[in-house]
Amino acid sequence: MGTGYNINNMRARIVRVGNSQGILLPKSLIRYYNFAGEVEIEQTEKGLVITPVRKPARADWDARFKQAVAEGHEPENDMFEGLGNDFDNQEWQW
Repeated sequence: MGTGYNINNMRARIVRVGNSQGILLPKSLIRYYNFAGEVEIEQTEKGLVITPVRKPARADWDARFKQAVAEGHEPENDMFEGLGNDFDNQEWQW
């Protein structure tokens, strides 16, 4: 597979985690695949595929702008404010 991290012969124990069960992964493996917070788990014929969840670009911009304003920062004046075209007015979406 050419990932640079060889786990072909890795074994892990299933351990109790509260009322559930889980598998502990080595820290180096978690770092290598950039797992943090949430992962997606897909069931395949060969087993499970675990991939990191990627947030879409600009997903938290609205909340960050609101927080900045709440902290006293003022939005910059936009010299193009009020100017627009049909694309901007009808078709542009975030």
